[in-house]
Amino acid sequence: MNDQPSSSDFIQASRVLKVKSTLGEDQLLPERLTVEEGVSQLFDIRLTVRAKKEAVKPEELIGRLVDVSVEVQQGDGEEGSGVRRPFNGLVTELHEGPPITRGMRSYAMTIRPQMWLLSRRSDCRIWMDKTAVEVVETLFSEHGIPAPDTSGIISPPPAQHYSVQWNETDLDYLTRRFEEDGLFYWFSHEDGSHKLHVADSASGWLGPSPAAQGEGTVRLAQGSSDRNHINDWARRFSYVSGQRAGADWNFETPGMVPGTMTPSLVQMPDATKRELYEYPARIKTVEEAERAQKLRTQSIEADHDRVFGSSTSRILEAGRRFTPYEVAHPEHAYEEHVIIRASHNIVDLSYETNGNEPEYRNHFEAIPARVPLTPHRSTKRPRIEGTQVAIVAGPEGEEIHPDQYGRIKLWFPWDRKAKKDGTDTCWVRVSQAWGGGTWGAQVIPRIGMEVMVAFVDGDPDKPLVIGVVNNPANSVPYDLPANKTRMVLRSNSHKGDGFNEITFEDEAGKENQFFHAQKDQTTRVLNDRTKRIDRHEVASVGGNRAVEVSGNQKHEIGGSVNTVVGGTGPMAMMAMAGVQALSGQTAGLLSQAAQIAGGGGPGVAAFATTLASSALGFLGAGGLSSREGVVSGPSPRADAGTALAGSGSGVGSDASGLFPLPGIMNTIIGSFQSTSVGIAKTEQVGVSKVTNVGQTSMENVGKAKKLTVGEEYVIEVGKSSMTMKKDGTIIIKGVTFHFEAEGSFQQIGKVIDLN
Repeated sequence: MNDQPSSSDFIQASRVLKVKSTLGEDQLLPERLTVEEGVSQLFDIRLTVRAKKEAVKPEELIGRLVDVSVEVQQGDGEEGSGVRRPFNGLVTELHEGPPITRGMRSYAMTIRPQMWLLSRRSDCRIWMDKTAVEVVETLFSEHGIPAPDTSGIISPPPAQHYSVQWNETDLDYLTRRFEEDGLFYWFSHEDGSHKLHVADSASGWLGPSPAAQGEGTVRLAQGSSDRNHINDWARRFSYVSGQRAGADWNFETPGMVPGTMTPSLVQMPDATKRELYEYPARIKTVEEAERAQKLRTQSIEADHDRVFGSSTSRILEAGRRFTPYEVAHPEHAYEEHVIIRASHNIVDLSYETNGNEPEYRNHFEAIPARVPLTPHRSTKRPRIEGTQVAIVAGPEGEEIHPDQYGRIKLWFPWDRKAKKDGTDTCWVRVSQAWGGGTWGAQVIPRIGMEVMVAFVDGDPDKPLVIGVVNNPANSVPYDLPANKTRMVLRSNSHKGDGFNEITFEDEAGKENQFFHAQKDQTTRVLNDRTKRIDRHEVASVGGNRAVEVSGNQKHEIGGSVNTVVGGTGPMAMMAMAGVQALSGQTAGLLSQAAQIAGGGGPGVAAFATTLASSALGFLGAGGLSSREGVVSGPSPRADAGTALAGSGSGVGSDASGLFPLPGIMNTIIGSFQSTSVGIAKTEQVGVSKVTNVGQTSMENVGKAKKLTVGEEYVIEVGKSSMTMKKDGTIIIKGVTFHFEAEGSFQQIGKVIDLN
């Protein structure tokens, strides 16, 4: 008969070390337990068990909670029935060992907190206006983890307006946020669950372990091997730099670089000469700088006073207070401490030896309970090297969405939660070509544009738009490479179909500067303006034009000038309607006058011929066609004004043939002309002057009028005439003479002939 017990005979009821799992009661028999726990670190439990079934499926344990407990104090009954300290966690690894006796198999498990699941997910994510507490609550909720205990936070950290999780696991990002805000954490355990505790001050430390049943003291006996004793207690003091300092740049306060200095409360000789300075310190205001440097100082102060020890006490837990006391030397006073790191080792081989005393020991690290374990910023911050693509964003229905500094909103292609409505990022500064006090360049990228984003100091939280790039949705202004010689600056009308543009055409022989104003163009010159055009200038004004000259105005025209009042283009000819019948007559009079004066030369004859044709100063068919291209040609948006420039050149060229010779000024007024001169008016004509009035001419002289003629003065009215010659001869001709005087009538002469 076989007296060896079978696997079913093994139970945990009387064992110091127990485990509960989803496999059922007593299906796993623990033999070895190693626990690494501490403040601001995830606990790590390594458990070796005997499984009563040889084939444990991974999914039966991995990802499931497991309870492990250690007896702290023996009960009144058999061993294993006393007060127990629980450990609870998530099985993250299962190592299958070899089969052992009685149909059992050895397994090893790694057990971690549920918070470890945050390390299994990475993301690129933007957190807007969230505190570190809100971040941990959000992440725990998303991962299905019970909410943490944040009652140990006395001074809640401020929200960070813009914080980027960049290719980081949720755990790394959360840890980084905790470190930035001076938050430390640890875990407590109970049957069936474990909880994360977060604190920012020493008052947040928990009291003694529940397994201690209210007893906060632990016996200290150097070298002792007794149960529940501290057998090694070694205190270490470290040098601490005298102060922390930091500064950063805030563009909103360019006259002041925010920064501060915080001295350490730990006094060291000449320690103030050893300052820890950092830039950039990731602060914007002096208040933020003071808070940040206080936290950094607390983190190095926490390194100053440490205790390293070992014990057999099973009630020492991370994040909990305890006070050592020496029974042999009660006069030795010890202040209250808190465990910040501990390593527990338990071996229970009683399933084989049936009675061998389990082994338990631990090593720990502690600090005075009055000290907060403000964390160092040991989690590496991500960096973004180079540039990234982003799209300009804003509210629906808007096209341009800047703030008072010209900053814009974006959305990044990697942001899977982006709403693309201007709420996804902070306001992002835009690099400009020039910038000063209310002067410089101002080009605001518009919603939908693709921009290139750099990051100041490589910090994902500090984006900076450095340029705009084209894509098929936002193509170049002119087709390329066909128009590669054009340099263009074009902007579309806000919420309209128009555009403003400046374009330089650099093709040799076709060089052109094109300027288009969709509505108004305003120019203000405070001193001089000089303009020189080597060939033609064509100006077309569709409405009115007003010119005011406060000083003098001088016009010089090397050729001829034609002025028409009352019509433009083809309608200019209509201004001649009232005098067109007189043109030939006037030309004849000019010829007569020229002959009297001696002929006047061929120029007068040519001018008279043109005048008689009523075509003097008017554009020909080609000029009128070119004018249409200037006045009402196609939109210049398609060709940067090339067609418009050609039409203008055509008008200018046609104007060269308006007159038969230079020095002609032709004025045509369709209706009326009024000239008023306040004091005097002079008129000088070198050869001939012809005035042709179609119907009446009237002149009123208020006082006196004198007319001097050098040789002959002739007045003709129908059959009547009067001729006055320089030799004194006066000839008056008429059909009937009628003399009438109210007073006397005299004729005086040497000889008076009457028939």
